[in-house]
Amino acid sequence: MDPDSHVYNLSSAVRLQGPLDVGALERSLSEIVRRHEILRTTFETIDDRPLQIINGPLPIRLPIIDISDLPAGQREASATLLASSDAQLPFDLSRGPLLRTSLVRLEAEDHIILITMHHIISDLWSMGILVQELADMYNAFCNDKPSPLPELPIQYGDFAHWQRNWLQGDVLESQLSYWRDKLGGTLPLLNLPADRPRPPAQSFRGSGRARIVPKSLTNRLETLSQQEGATLFMTLLAAFKVLLFRLTGQQDLLVGTPIANRSRIETEPLIGFFINTLVLRTDLSSGPGFRELLGRVRDTTLGAFAHQDLPFDLLVMDLQPERNLSHSPLFQVAFSLQKMPETSFSVTGLTLSPVPSNTGSTKFDLIMMFTEIDDGLIAELVYSTDLFDAATIDRWLEHILVLLEAIADDPDQSIEALPLMTQAERDWIVREWNGIEAEYAEADTILDLFERQAANTPKAIALISDNEELSYIELNERANRLSHHLLGLGVGPETIVGISLERSSEMIVSVLAIMKAGGAYLPLDPSYPPDRLSFMIEDAKPRFILTQSKMVKLIPTGDARQLCLDTDWPVIARQTARPPSTNLAPENLAYVIYTSGSTGRPKGVAVTHRGLRNLAEAQLETFAIEREDRILQFASLSFDASIFEIAMSLGAGATLCMAEAGKVLIGAELEEELREKKITVVTIPPSALATMEAEGLEELKKIVVAGEACGKEIVKNWGEGRSIYNAYGPTEATVWTTVSLCDADGQKPIIGRPISNSRVYLLDRLMNPVPVGVAAELLIGGVVLARGYLGRPDLTAERFIPNPFGDEIGGRLYRTGDLARYLPDGNIDFLGRIDDQVKVRGFRIELGEIEYVLAEHPAVQDCVAVAREDGEGNKTIAAFVIPVDKALASVESLRSYLKPQLPDYLIPSTSAMLDSFPTTPGGKLDRHALAAAGPGRENVKEGYSPPITRVEVILAEIWSEVLGTGRVGRHDSFFDLGGHSLMAVQVGSRVRKTLQVDLPVRLIFENPVLSDLAERIQAKHSVYGETTSLSITPVSRDGAIPLSFAQQRLWFLHQLDHESVAYNMPVAVRLRGALNERAVEKSIAEIIRRHEVLRTTFTSAAGQVVQVPRAFDGYYLPEQDLRSLDEASREIEAARIAREESRKSFDLETGPLFRSQLISLEETDHILLLTMHHIVSD
Repeated sequence: MDPDSHVYNLSSAVRLQGPLDVGALERSLSEIVRRHEILRTTFETIDDRPLQIINGPLPIRLPIIDISDLPAGQREASATLLASSDAQLPFDLSRGPLLRTSLVRLEAEDHIILITMHHIISDLWSMGILVQELADMYNAFCNDKPSPLPELPIQYGDFAHWQRNWLQGDVLESQLSYWRDKLGGTLPLLNLPADRPRPPAQSFRGSGRARIVPKSLTNRLETLSQQEGATLFMTLLAAFKVLLFRLTGQQDLLVGTPIANRSRIETEPLIGFFINTLVLRTDLSSGPGFRELLGRVRDTTLGAFAHQDLPFDLLVMDLQPERNLSHSPLFQVAFSLQKMPETSFSVTGLTLSPVPSNTGSTKFDLIMMFTEIDDGLIAELVYSTDLFDAATIDRWLEHILVLLEAIADDPDQSIEALPLMTQAERDWIVREWNGIEAEYAEADTILDLFERQAANTPKAIALISDNEELSYIELNERANRLSHHLLGLGVGPETIVGISLERSSEMIVSVLAIMKAGGAYLPLDPSYPPDRLSFMIEDAKPRFILTQSKMVKLIPTGDARQLCLDTDWPVIARQTARPPSTNLAPENLAYVIYTSGSTGRPKGVAVTHRGLRNLAEAQLETFAIEREDRILQFASLSFDASIFEIAMSLGAGATLCMAEAGKVLIGAELEEELREKKITVVTIPPSALATMEAEGLEELKKIVVAGEACGKEIVKNWGEGRSIYNAYGPTEATVWTTVSLCDADGQKPIIGRPISNSRVYLLDRLMNPVPVGVAAELLIGGVVLARGYLGRPDLTAERFIPNPFGDEIGGRLYRTGDLARYLPDGNIDFLGRIDDQVKVRGFRIELGEIEYVLAEHPAVQDCVAVAREDGEGNKTIAAFVIPVDKALASVESLRSYLKPQLPDYLIPSTSAMLDSFPTTPGGKLDRHALAAAGPGRENVKEGYSPPITRVEVILAEIWSEVLGTGRVGRHDSFFDLGGHSLMAVQVGSRVRKTLQVDLPVRLIFENPVLSDLAERIQAKHSVYGETTSLSITPVSRDGAIPLSFAQQRLWFLHQLDHESVAYNMPVAVRLRGALNERAVEKSIAEIIRRHEVLRTTFTSAAGQVVQVPRAFDGYYLPEQDLRSLDEASREIEAARIAREESRKSFDLETGPLFRSQLISLEETDHILLLTMHHIVSD
């Protein structure tokens, strides 16, 4: 799979201090190679079978690398570099030799011998044998004595033959039966909290970090082991599994451990690959105490060691786990405990001592290695540098030390309660990383902020709606008049007043007026199904509903009285314009917003003025909104993002621009809205932002993404020249709780830190704070918390719990059900949902609400709703139904049943009928299996009619691709098939490319049936070429050639730092075999002649940057000949040349921007170096 990998190299560097007899050393090595035929074995494939070939013995010639001329201070570093470089050189298994030795001379009597073997012929035990035999033979040969070692009775090849004959039949079946029982079925992948996503394939790059476990603690752990009839290995392994459990939350843990596998005495003196790997699987469920867990680990370990003879590779072949290049099979972490080998011993005139060397590799995500030493234990974590940073590993080592101390103190503690952090670290996370306490004494409510703006800038434009503009004084006076009218009707503190209005100036006036009268507003979206509105009105019991005469018959009222602002305004206008006098307190209710409920009932979140005022003040601190800003009112009043927009604008003296009522605000329509209204600040879900192009919106300077997780591509596409803020928070915490200013650095956007007066805690199941990097539930405290759920004291008590960390009497925490983790700098990374609540297209959804309504259908026996992702990464809802009668429970009948009862965003995009639901091994519903499988969408609408016209056929194919469905009929509706606005944007884009017709999203909403939409497309434009796309054609080279947009950016970055090599693109290619160097040179020359960009330079002329193609004037391939050096020195020098070449900067004005050179190592071994600047290549 990777012949050039060094991951299976085993290396040892031994320091030889004293007068060295190089001849005796070479003779000793030659005798060891003669004595152990495995050291002269190579491997070939013959007749499709891999076989080992034993070659005859040859004398060893020890290459000497003399660095004694270097300054004394540089020798040690050079020797370490040489040792590491040698350890990382790959072997050729077919050519050999698979033992490599060389000698580094630091001084006349100070040498280091470098020994590297491939793992296929050795193991760590073998390395110890080799070094010991080397010392024994050197002693003898220096004194003119023969080898003191007896001939070996068997060789490794004999063992391999015996093993294959012995391990078959009943013996093999007995071993396999045990391991099948322990490891059968689907094995979990260990999801450690990584610093980077797992790459598609392991690179095996690794490193290590270490700490010392004190002798006193080691002794206590040994005592505990003896008390429990266990070994120190078992106790340390159990502790390591506790760490893994606490880092991942996973209870089924598999850890690999190496064993020497030399249970037969005749194998002990052999060099060879004997080591085997055992998989130790432990169940950590039910929260056992550590003592109980140690018992489980002991039993597992004893059983595994009793069945250690089955080679790991045979086990993998038998179990046939799903193979993936991104991780090792069966387990991803390993564990070992070993004794420190003899550190030094004397031979004739020499003192031998080990020298650390690093192969820079690891086969696993993580290896926990304990080594027994006189002073206690060395605890070392070897880790994949693809996944983890050194700082993360250092934290985990600190956790293991804290954990071991706690285990020794009280082994009966639950593994969930054992501490991982020191008290100082815990206090830092809980207190120092939380929101700043800010005093906002100058305003009691958001209304004070608004009225202060009205007094300071009365004539500034506060609101633009349709064709109407209202100044701050006009908006304030209108709201005052309506508030006096409401006061006259009996509205006061804690009175709930409904608002059922389209997006308009009246809507904003109503929000302000209700709060000025002391009341709390309740949004009632007129587009909601009547049943949902009836429930909300019955549940919240508003005394009044503000609406318009055209909506009176559309809105159920219950006991509420309707006030029509259009027909009643003449009466309202006679009220005084002075501000009303109300005894409004911060604890009073400001608004009630209904969110999806897990029991099937929407729940009203009751938000107070204290949280709302904090929201506005924190906005002023964070976003630096200015009076010249124009803020789009984008969100429906039924979503709390609307009050976020209103407060941001009116609290800062800016202009609030109402989006056009009834307009589909997505894609091109939203772009047009932002451009026409010259919007400078917008709050928007990332999924809506993704439907637009960033270019052409130069006025837009600040974007707040909220409502759902934001991807890095959004920031990358929109971040240049703008500030993008990622805001997070549930409705229960007054819209937002944390925020971060995003960097366009290609990293996943984070949700940042708490805003002022907000408290955020990441807590485990026992409500203990978790360390950095560990995923846990996010809980919120502080003044931002809502009062609770209206009329639901039981649910309020369940979700709003006492705060164990605050000093405030009666302080509470809200359990968000969101999963997050701390980053090392205290910022918070959002990971997703713990429960079944999801966000789809920015809407917060409780899947239980959908299931509750769906279960009421008379033909439904059982049902499940799940969220899943389509191929584009968009989340959708899928419903699965076990019907009482399939004839009565068609897909279309279910959608028809849900439509009047649920808003559009709660209706599943797809549905499927099943005979039964999949279950987990524990018998629970397997939601993950349902989400992964996804329902088919074939024949969603009955009475299938195939597309007829050419446009219908093309459009049906596009719908099928975007919707992920089967056949699409001409009478099918886009939205009935599961389409939504974001998918409509995709359809528009593909129609534009395929049919060369501009298709606004609005047309799809107006014509959701395929045949109708095809007819509109046909009428709008002919598909036969009336519209032509712009093709790329050659231009004259006489004039200036501009830069592409991508090149323009790189030119600008180059001006900031001419010496930067950040945009160098180096490639090194190894060429083994007979090489025609002139043919290589001529090939590169022809490529340079053929592609003028490779001979292009860039310059500034008349204030414009242009690219200048140079005429081709031949090419010469530089060559570096290293053949005179020894093998080890060649590799080191080649690596140095390649490194220097990759770090040499380019001059974009003088060029060339393409470099190459050839390194000759041997007659049939070369390295070709190619380097280009990113401005001419990718």
